[in-house]
Order: sequence, then structure tokens, then C-alpha cells
Amino acid sequence: MRFWFRRVSALVLAMLLTVGVRAEVYPIPEAEESALLPKVAAYAGQFADVDRADWFYANVAASYEYGLIRGRDASRFAPNESITPAELLTLSARVRAAYKGDAIPEANGAWYAPYVAYLTAEGAMDASLTDYNAPATRAQLAGIFALSLPDDAFDARNAALVTDAYASGEYITDVDEYTPCQPQILWLYRQGLLNGTDETGSFQPDKPVTRAETAVLLTRMVDPALRLTLDWAVTPAQPTGGRTLASLITAPAAVSTAPDYTDSAAIDALVRQMLAAGSNTITLRYPTALTHSDAQTLADVFTACVKQYCEQMYNAAYCTRYLFSGRATLTFFATNCLDDKGDIRAEEMRRLRDETMARAVEIHDTLWETGVLSRDMSQYEIAKTYYLWLCDHCVYDWDNANNNYSASHIAHSALLDGKAVCDGYTGAYNLLLKLEGIDCRALPSLSQNHIWTVATLDGTEYHIDVTWGDQSGRTDLRYFGMTAEEAYAAHPWENKKL
Repeated sequence: MRFWFRRVSALVLAMLLTVGVRAEVYPIPEAEESALLPKVAAYAGQFADVDRADWFYANVAASYEYGLIRGRDASRFAPNESITPAELLTLSARVRAAYKGDAIPEANGAWYAPYVAYLTAEGAMDASLTDYNAPATRAQLAGIFALSLPDDAFDARNAALVTDAYASGEYITDVDEYTPCQPQILWLYRQGLLNGTDETGSFQPDKPVTRAETAVLLTRMVDPALRLTLDWAVTPAQPTGGRTLASLITAPAAVSTAPDYTDSAAIDALVRQMLAAGSNTITLRYPTALTHSDAQTLADVFTACVKQYCEQMYNAAYCTRYLFSGRATLTFFATNCLDDKGDIRAEEMRRLRDETMARAVEIHDTLWETGVLSRDMSQYEIAKTYYLWLCDHCVYDWDNANNNYSASHIAHSALLDGKAVCDGYTGAYNLLLKLEGIDCRALPSLSQNHIWTVATLDGTEYHIDVTWGDQSGRTDLRYFGMTAEEAYAAHPWENKKL
């Protein structure tokens, strides 16, 4: 074996590997009563190849004082040389045995066989190892040393921050579910044994491990005073600052200003262009003048389309045509924003939209800040949380179920007044989902008597009827996460596929 070990010492494992980004001169901390091992020697610069300016200086010195790793010889530590899994397993076994007060029994075979046998008997062996003599990777280091000591040897000082930072996608980005020993790697960060190789905590799992990195790991295991408390700044989840209703819509690259009345894709593109621009009008230009019937048809098909985006709170449209040209203008509005003469109260409509967006952002932020929503949740779980929230904070407005001019038909009433009918429920729900970046649309029934949500959650399309989920005096989860077939069966008056 290439290390000099003090066999009686308690060698503690750990796993950090902060490589090459430090340049400060580190003082060697005094041993604390909480250290797992006593110091057995004094370091006085014995290793000529370890400079006080090296980022690992304090740890190499501490590893010498704790009797963990001596050196290649009396004056050479060889900090940049690699280490093998066999050597790491030996260190791991000695750490565990010293911590528990065990003796490692002899075993036949290679020089490292007793240590492998001991770890195997203890259930602390990384079974994925096959080649013990090749240079060990950083991932293998994690897999070996995360098993060395029980959790009560650590304080999980960074647990919440690392969980949040990793889930955010901003930190430890080179480790994913396909990385060998991923759980063990993250465990080391949580214990203050790792902080990574750069400002985003990169781990470099495939990189060979050096003796200096091993010394860093071991000494942080042995002495809690050497462990790290991370200060990563994680961007708030799903920030909503400055969001508007218009920002929730993606504008198409191109549109037709003379769509066929049956061309739903062209009509949808025009509606999305209008909504993304924060407008409520669309100008069409056909080659010939339109009839009154044409204008009514346009108003009907564009109204049906805009209802798919009911979080925008437009639920009607009228069409103004010009007698001697093919020009027409569609104007969208909420039916509760008409005055006694039938004119649109534009300022009222803007106020309701602004208040609704502000309330949705407030709900979103509160759920994240209080931990009801968290980064480790799937889209399905997030959508279910909002479903439950809306059922708990809104009631069905039976008094206005058939009143097309009631405010209960828009999201404003659901979120601010706590009452709504189906399009108010659906608009509010879709708005909350879209703040999370979840792709969804409203699905009006063929009879136009009902509307619910179709959302893509974690790559799968689901039907969600939050209105019906809140109809029985309790939250009914049968109407959350339905397949298309289940949704058609739940709405028997619409027995055709929608």
C-alpha cells in the first residue's frame, strides 16, 4: 500500500474534494472537543511539496497531525498523485473501525482483503466496485466514504440549502440521476464535506481523485471544525416579479390576417398574437367585403378560441365589418365589463386583469415561501396542490350559474371574491398553473355549457375539472388528473371526444 497509516488512529471518512480554486493561506485550527480523533503529532512543514499557499495546506497538515496520511516518504506528500479504490476502502474501514472501537480481523487474499471483508460484514461496502487498483474517480470516493460512518457523526448543516440548490438546477449541475453514486455525492454536500470545484458547486464525478483531495475529505470527517457551511444564493423558485397576463402567452412566428373560418390553427395563432401583445383587438383583411353572417361567424369562432385562454378573462367578442372592403375588427371583452348601453368599460377590464394577476402572484409566492410548494415536487404534485388550494378557497356561485354577465365567469371573482362558476374556476386555475410554467389550456364543451382544464404534467396530458372537484362540499380528487376517456365519461352530455 502506498500510504503510511497510523493503524491505531481513528480514520474518519468524508467526502469533499474542493479542487484547485483556493489560494488563501489557511491556519491550522486547534482540535476541538468535538473532533472524532485526538491529534497524535505536530506538523512543522515536513512536506516540501506542500506550500502554505496551497488550498489544501491546512487539511494535509491536519491529516498528518491526526495520523491519517503520512506521505510518500518523510518529506514528500505527493498531493497531486492519484489514489486507488483499494486505498480508499482501507481508509474507510479504518475510520469505521476506530469510530466503533472494532478490530479488523485478518482475511486471506490481497493486502486490502481484510478491509473489504470488514466493510462487507458491516454493510458499508460499495458493491459497485470491480477494479480496486485503477485510479479512483471522485464518484467512487463518494460511494466509498458516504458509507463509512453513521449519520450521527454529522450534523447535516447544509441539508436544506443543498436540496433547494440542487433542485433549482443552478448548482451541482454535473451530477444527475445517471451519475454513479449520485445520492452519496449529494449526502456529502449536505454534511459540509463538499462545496465543489467552482461557484456553482460542480463535482466533476469522473475526474480521478488525488491524495490532497482525500486529505481534505478525511480531515473534514475527523474534525467538524473543518467542515463547510455553504452560502450559496439560490434564485427564488419560479420568480414572478414583473409578470403580466400577456407574458404567459407565446406569440406565433407568423399569422394569417384572412383565416378560413374553419382553420382553428390560424385563428389560434391570431388570438395568441393579440394576447401576447397585451391587446384586445384583431384586425382581419379579406379580399372581399364580409356579410353580417360572416361577421357573426367570426365573432363566434374567435370567442370559442379565446375561451381556451380564459385566464386572460376575455369571454366574448364582437366583430365590426366595413361595407366596402374585406376589413374587419374583432374586439374581445369580459361580459361583466359592459355598461348599460352595451359599451365596454375598458378601464374596469384593465383593473380586473391587473388585480387578478397580482393576486395570483401573491398566492404563488406564499405557497413557495411557506414550503407548501417546493422544488423537489413534480408538475403533477404542483398542479394537485393548486387544485386543492382553489377548492379550499372558492365556492360555486349557484346564484349566477346562468347569468352570463356575472363576474363569477372570470378568474378575478374566483381569486379575489372566492366564488365562481366553471369558467371562473378554470381561468383562475390555469393562471396559477401558467405561473409555474405548466402548459395548459381550457377546454370548452361542445355545448358551451361547461369548461375545464387540459394540462401537460411531466410530459403526460391530463384533464382536470376543478369546478366539479369543488361541488360536493368537499374536495373530490376524482376530477383531478383524468385521462381523456375518463373526462368524457365524467361529462356524459358530451359523449363525443372534444
